[in-house]
Amino acid sequence: MKPEAEIQSPKYQKLIRTSEELFMRYGIKRVTVEEICQTAKVSKMTFYKYFKNKNDLAKRLIVTLLDEGQAAFDEIMSQDINFAEKISQFIQLKLDYGKRISKEFYRDLLGYTPEIHQFMIERSQKGMQQMMNIFREAQKKGEIREDLNLEFLSFMLDHVLELSEDPRLLSIFPNMYELTRDWVNLFFYGIMGRDEQRNG
Repeated sequence: MKPEAEIQSPKYQKLIRTSEELFMRYGIKRVTVEEICQTAKVSKMTFYKYFKNKNDLAKRLIVTLLDEGQAAFDEIMSQDINFAEKISQFIQLKLDYGKRISKEFYRDLLGYTPEIHQFMIERSQKGMQQMMNIFREAQKKGEIREDLNLEFLSFMLDHVLELSEDPRLLSIFPNMYELTRDWVNLFFYGIMGRDEQRNG
């Protein structure tokens, strides 16, 4: 990882945000370093000052997106509000990221390079473990159902990434937002509507 001063450089950030715009529109594979530099109005010399190649840029963009999401998640969980409200805000966060990530970008991520794929798996597993720790604490406090089998929940979460890589699943939805929306609704609310659950 580059020193903090370089990461905060306007040109570094311009390249990151331009690559995000282009990758989300066309996917990673179709975009060239030349296109990124031209769109960002940055020289190739400057590009290679910060990044080894397009793969390096793609990984750093992923790190940026994941770190931003983690920071937003940590902020939600640190608030002095009830657990139900935290989950509500977490769901909205997931939906916002579903809007931000395109299918073109996501498809390329899955098979782009083994290094990036493994990195995504490791970060996802870390996030799932953090979520499980939060659920365990919430269950101890009586904030979620005491009869919920957390080992079963952990098993299901472990397979979320595997399922999300199945081309059949991606083909069902026109975009990542709708996939994310249906996944979080199924996960947190089941097949019954929230009103039906309250009235049950």
